[in-house]
Amino acid sequence: MIRRALVLSVSVGVGAGLSLSGRPKYASAAPERGTAVVTGGSRGIGAATSCALAAKGYSVVVVYQSSPEGASKVVAAITASGGRAIAVQADVGEEDQVRRLFEEVDTWRGPEPLRVLVNNAGVLGPRDGLQQLTADSLLSVLRTNTVGPALCLREAERRMSTESGGSGGAVVQVSSGSAYIGSPLQYACSKGGLNSLTIGLVAPLARQGIRINTVSPGMTATDMIADTVQTFDLSQIPVGRVGTPDEIANCIVWLCSDESSYVAGANVRVAGGRPPGTTLG
Repeated sequence: MIRRALVLSVSVGVGAGLSLSGRPKYASAAPERGTAVVTGGSRGIGAATSCALAAKGYSVVVVYQSSPEGASKVVAAITASGGRAIAVQADVGEEDQVRRLFEEVDTWRGPEPLRVLVNNAGVLGPRDGLQQLTADSLLSVLRTNTVGPALCLREAERRMSTESGGSGGAVVQVSSGSAYIGSPLQYACSKGGLNSLTIGLVAPLARQGIRINTVSPGMTATDMIADTVQTFDLSQIPVGRVGTPDEIANCIVWLCSDESSYVAGANVRVAGGRPPGTTLG
């Protein structure tokens, strides 16, 4: 009996593309359908993610706070490639603006379901130590990096939940290894809070057909760390270089796709091997 069970296990694992459920083992190459909201979508990782999601077939809402020119370029690139996109201005740390953002998303998407939320908007904040920290400086960073994602998640849940007539979907939080490294201090605090928020939502969202996962980028060639990269010790990164926005976006898009349909609660470190590594999975 044991031997037969082992043979069955092996034959299923290497069989003709089928799983125990009878469904194809590998995801279809068919385009994804639905609307995706990407905060901080006008540049860097957000811009790369917006374009990558559009290439997969999603209609993309490029959310920006202060760079209409950058958002317009992203939308133009998507539409030039045959995709569908719109730019919407919103400060995700302001509750009224988040409500308005999702109302505009509803109007634009029409009957198309909201399927993806990428909480990418973030600020680095002060890089000073504890004696320079003020309540205002810390609250400002938390408002964008922790409160903002929570507000966007609240609005997305109302629209995506299968318990409320939605089609389910996927959320990806863009965190950082700084949450564990602890530096820069205020930024690290905000990303630690974001991680805790995510952990607390894995089970309740899963019951509503929504998978939530996290990507924690390492040093990536974006405007946020443009000055730091010039003097950074690349020996801390085993692959010997900084990453590109496209490399981070590839992981985000995979976590949004049907190919990762059994992945929920993962925190994937995309950092060229720089610790800390993946923390959940």
